[in-house]
Amino acid sequence: MRKFMRTRGRSPPPPAPAPAAHTGRSAGSFCGGADGAHPTDADGSEGSRGAAWEDPEFPPSWRALGDKRKVAGVQWLRPHELCARPTFLNEAAAGSDSGRGGASTASDAADADADADADADDLQEPDHELAARWSVTVGEVGDVHVCCAAAALALTPRLLARVAPPQSFRRRYTGAFRFKFWVFGAWREVRVDDRLPTRGGRPLFSRGGLRDDFTLPLLEKAYAKLYGSYAALRAGSAARALQDLSGGIVQSFSLRRQPRALTFRVLNSAVPRSTLLLASLAAGDRAAPGLLPAQAYCVTGLARVREPAGGAGGEDGEAGALVRVRAVSGRGAWAGAWAPHSPEWRALPDHDQRLLRDRANAPGDFWMSFTDFARAFSTLELVHVGPDDWMRERALHAKRPWRAVLARRRWRTGYNAGGPPHCTGTEAARRTPGAPSLSRLGPIFHVGVGRGGAAGGKCHVVVSVTQQYGPRARARLHAIGFAVYELPPAAAPRRPLQHLHTLRALDVTHECRAREVVTFFTLPAGQYLVVPHTRRAHTDAAFLLRILTDDHTDVWEVNEDNVIVRDISSEFHDDGQLIPAEVRASVVKMLGKREIDEVDAAGLRAALRRVWRWCLVARPSLELCRALVALRDAGMSGRVRARELPPLLALLAYWKHAFLLAGGAPASPCSRGACSAYRLRALLWAAGVTASNKVLECLVLRFARGARLSAEAYVMALARLHLAHERYRALDTKMKSNPLSLEEMILMTIYS
Repeated sequence: MRKFMRTRGRSPPPPAPAPAAHTGRSAGSFCGGADGAHPTDADGSEGSRGAAWEDPEFPPSWRALGDKRKVAGVQWLRPHELCARPTFLNEAAAGSDSGRGGASTASDAADADADADADADDLQEPDHELAARWSVTVGEVGDVHVCCAAAALALTPRLLARVAPPQSFRRRYTGAFRFKFWVFGAWREVRVDDRLPTRGGRPLFSRGGLRDDFTLPLLEKAYAKLYGSYAALRAGSAARALQDLSGGIVQSFSLRRQPRALTFRVLNSAVPRSTLLLASLAAGDRAAPGLLPAQAYCVTGLARVREPAGGAGGEDGEAGALVRVRAVSGRGAWAGAWAPHSPEWRALPDHDQRLLRDRANAPGDFWMSFTDFARAFSTLELVHVGPDDWMRERALHAKRPWRAVLARRRWRTGYNAGGPPHCTGTEAARRTPGAPSLSRLGPIFHVGVGRGGAAGGKCHVVVSVTQQYGPRARARLHAIGFAVYELPPAAAPRRPLQHLHTLRALDVTHECRAREVVTFFTLPAGQYLVVPHTRRAHTDAAFLLRILTDDHTDVWEVNEDNVIVRDISSEFHDDGQLIPAEVRASVVKMLGKREIDEVDAAGLRAALRRVWRWCLVARPSLELCRALVALRDAGMSGRVRARELPPLLALLAYWKHAFLLAGGAPASPCSRGACSAYRLRALLWAAGVTASNKVLECLVLRFARGARLSAEAYVMALARLHLAHERYRALDTKMKSNPLSLEEMILMTIYS
């Protein structure tokens, strides 16, 4: 039986300690029977016995604060040193005390597991407790954006519980608390100890209205550890905090800079759907009547009333439009027009008053006109929640869910990192002369809208492109964006590349230097292409594409099949049409002079060097000749029969013709023995081969040098492709059930 005792004194300091006034290393300790006190494990993991855990990765120092000017007099204290009974989110205030001074029983672990599996009804707090908990006071080192994002997420308890899972100060307390944050498509766990910065007993961290609740302070500390320090949070924004805490697609609107009609359309489209809306007051602006800064205001509904005669009216249906806003803290309700007891409210008929009152009965709910809403708030954040989170969160079930498509891809130099589709004549074209813009496109996604909806209806679409980032990374973000094209009805759905240069991009997006670019728009029924890209050519970066639609859509990546359309060596007839007479005579002379029936790689290299002016590769390497021999060496003897040389030479002639044809004019780079690697797809197509996106990227990675592809690398790539197809057909014939796909076989063969 083990007990936890909170000591008033300080634990013995470690070697070379920081001053006690600055570190506050006085966290209570675990003392157990004959075992006594045990220090923290050497690897930094917290145990069930010993001193309360101290985070070695985020020690209490000026680096954690991020500002040396604020370190004077700072003490890092644990919650037990700040109040008698600290609590965490969803931790019941009542119940048996198995923490400080209480016995820890075997049922505590089961109780903790039950907390983690609690259903949504258990996670939903009473309105008065929720309002008190999230009545936020931003601390000296805290960040208002984190506080408001956490408060807004409190209206969806399941989503908040994913960030701050159930933990306790009384059951299995070790001094460590775990949180999860969304980082580039994955949930990253961050573990911190519960030492918090104070000065003279006054908290420097942010906290809610419940004085004994430490959910927000510990969440804020874990978020500060994610970004390196508390000071690093000040460089963030509400959009960044909302995305890190929710994992949704976050879109920001500046209500002061955009037309009110656009804001009204955004509200009408977003409120009925699985989208959270957070309205913010501008820092330093004079607050509107009743509204308070640093508080979370969520848009939860819309309504319309009949305006009295002579009203101001509005555009696009704004006349009489009311916006329902909820102050999560319950404080700072609107005190202007349409507030209770206002002249506008009293002028409403009793029936309309009851309807509006019944629809805004939660603490902190109030109505305000759309005009006042657009004037009072400066920023509107939209958090589009995906279908998985919609199913998880019961509070969202009254809203219409999104359908989601997610793809992880990357831009790679020489393959698909040529910049925007319209960059002909820009840097990409100058550095890649002779290559039309089609050859440099990034991944292309086909979106079919309107298959499951009503004929002629429109579909709401959210497109997000997120580039890879690190919370602490200092590398500069790239300027990214995406283009959306509408395909004509007669366009081939599998090969839209042939039509893209004739299309005009829809005006639905922009490019910017941000970690995520988002656009929320509507599309009529039809076929569309979405092309993510970077602003600058030859930019290597990974990205995450997310597409949300509110109706049934067909989305797939435009791709090719791995097919050899034409193998000229298998069709070769000894008619002398493909091989010039001088080349044939030179080869026959070499074979007849030596009186040999077979040629190895070295012999083939000598034969090709005799006719190098005719060959595509002026000085073929031995490795290339080995690859060519392998094409006609079924028995794997390392040699090719003399009668196989004419078909092999015919194949080389065919590839040379394709290389020059795809290069364009005789003065193009392809005619001088090299060309742009972005042309590889067109070169393969001219040579009678198609390759999937994965295979094409692998070929560029394996054989190209940056954005350049030499003639020898081109021949080597074709030889390896033909050999992979041949090996797969042989394996597929021998085995009854081939566990490998053709693409897997090619990738294993090429990238080796």
